[in-house]
Amino acid sequence: MDRLIDVVWDGQPPPKAKAALQGHVAQLRKVLGDGVEIVTRSPGYQLLADRTLLDVTRFEDLVAEARNASDADAVELLRAALALRRGPPLADVPAERLRREASAWLAESVVTTVHELARRLHRLGHAAEGIGLLQEAVKMQPLREPLVELLVLSLHQADRQAEALEVYHDTRTRLADELGVDPGAGLQRAFHIVLNAADEPKPAAVPSQLPRENRGFVGRDAELAQLDKTRDGAIAILTGPAGAGKTALALRWANRVCADFRDGHLFLDLRGFDEAEPVEPGQALGGFLRALGVPDAQVPDDLNERAALYRSVLAGRKVLVVLDNARSATQVRPLLPGTSGCAVLVSSRSRLDDLAATEGAVRVPVSALSQDAAVTVLRLALGADRVSAEPEAAAELAELCDRLPLALRIAAARAASHPRSTVRSLVDTLSDEHHRLSRLSLPDSGTGIRTALTRSYERLDAASARLFRLLGEHPGTDIDCFAAAALAGATVRENQGRLESLVALHLLHETGASRYGRADLVRLYTAAVAPEEPAAERDAAINRLLDYYLHTADRALRFVTDSGWRPRMRVAHPPAEFPELATAQAALSWFRAEETNLHHALALASARGQQERTCRLALCLERFHHHVGDLAAQTEVARRGLAAARELGNARAQEIFSIRIGENPVQ
Repeated sequence: MDRLIDVVWDGQPPPKAKAALQGHVAQLRKVLGDGVEIVTRSPGYQLLADRTLLDVTRFEDLVAEARNASDADAVELLRAALALRRGPPLADVPAERLRREASAWLAESVVTTVHELARRLHRLGHAAEGIGLLQEAVKMQPLREPLVELLVLSLHQADRQAEALEVYHDTRTRLADELGVDPGAGLQRAFHIVLNAADEPKPAAVPSQLPRENRGFVGRDAELAQLDKTRDGAIAILTGPAGAGKTALALRWANRVCADFRDGHLFLDLRGFDEAEPVEPGQALGGFLRALGVPDAQVPDDLNERAALYRSVLAGRKVLVVLDNARSATQVRPLLPGTSGCAVLVSSRSRLDDLAATEGAVRVPVSALSQDAAVTVLRLALGADRVSAEPEAAAELAELCDRLPLALRIAAARAASHPRSTVRSLVDTLSDEHHRLSRLSLPDSGTGIRTALTRSYERLDAASARLFRLLGEHPGTDIDCFAAAALAGATVRENQGRLESLVALHLLHETGASRYGRADLVRLYTAAVAPEEPAAERDAAINRLLDYYLHTADRALRFVTDSGWRPRMRVAHPPAEFPELATAQAALSWFRAEETNLHHALALASARGQQERTCRLALCLERFHHHVGDLAAQTEVARRGLAAARELGNARAQEIFSIRIGENPVQ
């Protein structure tokens, strides 16, 4: 209280100042509004408020956050902090002493922040953007040599050498006149850098082509750490499915490390999976060479000569090259620098095996986000309040989007356009599998999961595309190489290359030895393109698949069942190849691996009215579930089998199923 009385009345308090001060505090409590409270704390008062409500504390928090941020992020944070200034502080307060003390402290904070912002901009090669602020700060602190030094170097980087020398000479004169000293070592070193630049050959251009990174970036700590290990002269490939956020990850890492590449950074979207034609290597090289300072007249027409000149220009330089959305190794290889001082980061839906094999490129897989990270994306896009109010619905929404950043952001964008709707209503909308892909698209831009998957699908050769379409008829989410071969009507060896093509483009993923899975949105897309295959081909493929499961289950039952009776399981389309099941352990392992698929196959046969296949598959599953003691599953398949057996008039099968469920076999 004594301090307040002193500053409010400039050291000349009136009689009864204490009572007057209490009256002022009472008035303040009325006008400060919600969220701000003045409480009595002996020997005075304390202001309680959220730090975001005060410009000064918001300023402090932004500056503190910038200290440990990358240069690009720090620039944004420091700019936001400085944007909070609204002219001289306390300009309308008559207490001269208070205004003077506060102004000195705040002015010092501003000068320090400007210095840090200009330093970060200089490291990023954007020094020109900080010159105006630096000049203002130097006017406030004309004898602060580190500040003047940075202004001289910033003017130099902006090719304003004459101004840089003028600033130096003015400061040197002021130091001599006011302090009787010469400039320090740092300022003199900056002066010599500018002075010597006129005598040196003009350096090659320093490109700065990295786009702005996504401010809503979430997670990927493991991938970023893996990239950190490959920055020195390495080639890293970010590879993953459409919509996984490879470009966002590439930009996050590139912006985080770009200051380490003193000679600049190149960026190009190669359009490998866009509707437009991909960028040709010669076109890409022409753009890079011009960015590196090579005049148009000196850029060769021949691709090999351009690549050679590109490598020569980069020799001895330290440049980061980011190649986004690459289609193939052929498109990328001419764009690789020949020097170990440069680093290359490539993103692609393809695995680019050729680059890994011939160039030693390191692959960094980019898969779906964790559920926590996926929900965080929704929280950032929809607002914390909406997501916190419906945490279960938010988790379901993340899964319906396969935890892919692209799908999550599109879903959030749709929800954000209806601020009164609930997250649950969006979950209900996306739960409709027939329309989920269309609702995860933005009609105005054509961006969406369906479009992204179409671009990958169009890259397949004819045989692989046919297999992909036929997978739309498979009722499960995973498949082994034998079932895939039966579906395609091919041998395992013939079909292996097609499966590998689908894996290479992340339309399938390996889940085990010769076993493949697919994400839910990919499953929906395969079902959407399946009708492109002739109906007769699709029917034949389904029958081959059902007969494969029936035939193999029958062979496995020889080692599993203890029943004295087993129906003859001749099938219309015996598979050419099937897994070797020579022991009870192998048979049980196959049943357990295929249990879900067998249930899906049973449902598919029943839905298609194929009562013979339904009855036989039910008999196989009933015996397996009996063997492992799963009474609930045994009863379920027995009910479905009984219905099919009655349709067929198969008395023996009706008797078996009826015993299991305790019903009269004859109705």
